[in-house]
Amino acid sequence: MTSMTDPEYTPAYLLDNAWRAARARLTHLEAACDPLTGDHLDKVGIGPGWHCLEVGAGGGSVVGMLCDRVGPEGRVLAVDLEPALLADLERPNLDVRRLDVVVDELPQAAFDLVHARAVLMHIPQRAEVLPRLVGALKPGGVLLLEEMDLTPLYEADDIMTRTVEALYRPIFDAGAPLDLLWANTLPDLLEPAGLVDVGNDRVRMTFTGGSALANFWLVTFHQLLETQPYTEAERAVMAEGMALLQAPGDTYVAWDMVAAWGRRP
Repeated sequence: MTSMTDPEYTPAYLLDNAWRAARARLTHLEAACDPLTGDHLDKVGIGPGWHCLEVGAGGGSVVGMLCDRVGPEGRVLAVDLEPALLADLERPNLDVRRLDVVVDELPQAAFDLVHARAVLMHIPQRAEVLPRLVGALKPGGVLLLEEMDLTPLYEADDIMTRTVEALYRPIFDAGAPLDLLWANTLPDLLEPAGLVDVGNDRVRMTFTGGSALANFWLVTFHQLLETQPYTEAERAVMAEGMALLQAPGDTYVAWDMVAAWGRRP
């Protein structure tokens, strides 16, 4: 099997966490999304002594929530393509590993909880990754996935829609694997993957200029403007939207956060 150590292997991830301001981007995302993730973790019943796998651990805020909930008798394994941002997390019940769930082996039947947030939408091999996540669960273990569905943003058809369209359309045309609408299908995938007691919910996330989500979008725009080619016309549209991101006022749709969970029999 190919692995991350293969010199010919290059992970397909649009927003590289090794970028200079990746920490800021993730911090804004965490501020906006962590309360909802905390609610989902409580809903699936995570508790003391659980062994958990956090896939795509990013800046580590969810890792911290997991470590707190499982306590000293539990364990958390946090994996990421770029785990450097987790270096400051010093928890006695935490292990951190550089790992790509597309090509690297996961421990089998090892976890009471496997969780990922905004990860599979970035992975073109998501259909192959899902059964691997299920296989990492102990019998009775729970898979919890949270993904962003940008359908409502495109349906809004306002300046923010046009700005995001200008941001992503050239990238999609170049073959980027990111799928902004895939989360719509997520609730229908867990039963066919062999899980039972499945459930899901959908929460509309909105923002105004200057908020945590606005700042997440702003840093994302800066990252892609630095790393992707755009025409002057596309940059002009994005500049208009970026100005609104910094000005409190109107409310804009960000996405629906779609969560789905199920238990391995």
